[in-house]
Amino acid sequence: MILMIDNFDSFTYNLVQYLGELGAELQVFRNDAITLDQIAEMKPAGIVISPGPGRPEDAGLTIPIIERFAGKIPILGVCLGHQAMGAAFGGVVARAPELMHGKISQIHHDGNGLFQGVENPFSATRYHSLIIAEDSLPACFEITARSEHGLIMGIRHREFVLEGVQFHPESIMTAAGKVILKNFLQMCTPGSAIRTAPQNTDSKNTQPAEMNLQSPPAQSGITDTKKSAPATFAAKTANSTTIQIALQQVLEQVDLDRQQAYSVMSEIMSGAATPAQIAALLIALRMKGERAQEVAGFAQAMRDKAAPVRTQRPHPIDMCGTGGDNKGTFNISTVASFVVAGGGVAVAKHGNRSVSSKSGSADVLEALGINLNLTADHMGQCLDEVGMAFLFAPVLHSATKHAIAPRKEIGARTVFNILGPLTNPAGVKRQVLGVYDRRLMRLMAEVLAELGAEHALVVHSEDGLDEISVHGPTRVIEVKHGNLAERTLTPKDFGFTQLYYESLSGGNAGDNAGIALRVLNGEPGVARDVVLANAACGFWVAGKAKDVAEGIALAQQSIDSGAALAKLETLRRRTHEFKKPN
Repeated sequence: MILMIDNFDSFTYNLVQYLGELGAELQVFRNDAITLDQIAEMKPAGIVISPGPGRPEDAGLTIPIIERFAGKIPILGVCLGHQAMGAAFGGVVARAPELMHGKISQIHHDGNGLFQGVENPFSATRYHSLIIAEDSLPACFEITARSEHGLIMGIRHREFVLEGVQFHPESIMTAAGKVILKNFLQMCTPGSAIRTAPQNTDSKNTQPAEMNLQSPPAQSGITDTKKSAPATFAAKTANSTTIQIALQQVLEQVDLDRQQAYSVMSEIMSGAATPAQIAALLIALRMKGERAQEVAGFAQAMRDKAAPVRTQRPHPIDMCGTGGDNKGTFNISTVASFVVAGGGVAVAKHGNRSVSSKSGSADVLEALGINLNLTADHMGQCLDEVGMAFLFAPVLHSATKHAIAPRKEIGARTVFNILGPLTNPAGVKRQVLGVYDRRLMRLMAEVLAELGAEHALVVHSEDGLDEISVHGPTRVIEVKHGNLAERTLTPKDFGFTQLYYESLSGGNAGDNAGIALRVLNGEPGVARDVVLANAACGFWVAGKAKDVAEGIALAQQSIDSGAALAKLETLRRRTHEFKKPN
């Protein structure tokens, strides 16, 4: 009997299915539903520790199982289970150079143990954000496999029947997966040849000359960004465009890596992709589910193709959302941007006209007298001289015109609906980003981390706003130098003790401009308080405030001193001083 330790992961049952097809009898227990003594009493022939979310030390009995039964029962660790093996013997589990979600890598191996009879190299699917740090790998382990860029993909204990793999052998795109699992089942049989065979530590006959498994290549620390596509797709590349290859891959439920996504978006924006290809890819991505590295690749391509807004200001921020929450609120983040700018923070407000609501940020600013007909250079001058600029998306992202018609014809949300806040042409590294759906929060936070955000907040309120709410709790994921932390902000965190029943609804551009002016003129009420809460978060990500409580004080001062209103008047006047572009 093989004991499967389930780390609360859907991949567990793919492993169970594969092992069952290979003839194994299995019992499955979650990592908190069995004791070490119960395992000892069961006397399993082998133990498989499944993939799972989070870190090994947070995975219930995973590490204690390895500590108790290593050397007594053969153990296979997959992904999280592999990392747990390193951690159990004193290794460090660290952040991987790149988030890996369904990416295909070429795996080079030593041909022994799990890899006996396996093609070298072979394609395997990877889903992980953590990895065993090589400089911490305990001496009792040898490295059995690496990615094409030298990252550890497999380890083997030098004395015990104990092996781990970072990739997913149960994935359909890991062609050698069943062979690897069959080899483990053979290891669980006392006296089997594969279990007792001497290990060939130099593996001269099985590993490529250029891949030394026991020492990393000179560039092993580089980000593993360019992966090989599965052979079935690679064979089609000769007569296919980038977007055709990507479409074939996505239709097979295989994620694009960041470089592929970048190349696809570049092809779209160059006009080389047809409307049918664009529409097909967008729908296929929506059906598969967009991954962080895909969205990051698309966003980086859009950033690189955008007209750059250059500024001398050291750390401008952006405050904007995806839109689409269908709540009909007034333009909260736009008004909050003036409050933050009034407090001395440079704000590069990126936005557009309304798509789903009555008034987008561009519409309300135009109603407030801001001239939108500026060049990228004019916007940069506003940012330098005024401390605030409105970056009108259609002017700066003209290359996205090729996707407009397919998006309209589809009539459904696609990845383009979330790319706007990720593609600020001023290159902001600090921002408050609201999302219309809580399920998007983690994705957007991971994308910001991939794109190098210094400090950002991804927010969605429990009453459905893509803003900070004063009607109830707001879910927040803080992104800071690659690290993600989840928290909840309540109205009390901002100093609001009363319950609000008034609506935050707005109207057309003129109506919302009126609300903005009343708030900036100091009128009390729910509109002022929701602007204060969002501005407080702006001060926080900018580093002007240490927390939201300090941010609230700065926001109140900006409004009550007249600085926020003065910032609006200064920007309005400056935007009308430029000559009309040709």
